[in-house]
Amino acid sequence: MVGLETATADITAEDGAKIVAEAKSWKGTPYALVGKASSKGTGASADCSGSTWHIYTDAGFPYDYQATATFRAYVEKSGRFRELSRDEPRQDGDLLYWPGHMAIYSTFKNDDLSDAITQRVNRNGHNWTQKNDMWTASHPGGAAYAPGAIQYWRPGEQPTVFRYVK
Repeated sequence: MVGLETATADITAEDGAKIVAEAKSWKGTPYALVGKASSKGTGASADCSGSTWHIYTDAGFPYDYQATATFRAYVEKSGRFRELSRDEPRQDGDLLYWPGHMAIYSTFKNDDLSDAITQRVNRNGHNWTQKNDMWTASHPGGAAYAPGAIQYWRPGEQPTVFRYVK
């Protein structure tokens, strides 16, 4: 396992900004269920667990690759992440986890408006603006790696939030 004996402190806000900057560099990568073989770019493909693992690693915060099905157990045994309580504030770079999906939290405070919001049209033809708060791979047949909104990902189901421990 990656660096268990040295994991003692949460990442800083500056560390989280590095993770978010790396996540942004994956924008437009098409979705494919490829796990650890994920790679960024429009000629490549990635899924949620593979892109998240590469993003953390490339930003300087490595951990052993985990599919979403094994991530919670990895957290419990590795000490590489810690689960935030519901009343702890999220910070850029936190890992968002739902059963079967993971994403990276972002405030988009260092991004231009084009990533911070997404213009949408509902089924009645009304325009509305989605405020984004995560970077994510979608699902087979879904959108490429892009900003998204937690509240619309799985309505009514809040993610478990994990912070990397270095």
